[in-house]
Amino acid sequence: MTNTGRREGTEVLQVYATLPASAAAEPRRLVAFQKVTLPAAGSKRLSLTIPVQDLSVWSSETMTLTPGVYTFATACSSRVVTAQRALTLG
Repeated sequence: MTNTGRREGTEVLQVYATLPASAAAEPRRLVAFQKVTLPAAGSKRLSLTIPVQDLSVWSSETMTLTPGVYTFATACSSRVVTAQRALTLG
C-alpha cells in the first residue's frame, strides 16, 4: 500500500472473494481487511490471511469449500477495486 499524498493518511485495505458459481453463494463477500496509517509518500507491504471457513458455504449440515475458481479482489471500498486475481481451489 502506498500513500501518494503529502500528508499522513489512513486507509482500510479490504479483500473480497467471489466464489465459484456452483457454491450458490452471494456474489462477493468481504474476507479480510486491515487498517493502515502511512506517512506522506510512505509505503508498506501487507499480508492478510483468509481462513478457509471464510470461503466455505453451508452444505449438507457442514461448512464446505466448493472446488473451483475463486476471484480475490483488493479494494478501498466495495465499489473501488484496486487489483484482482483468480485462483483454483479444492
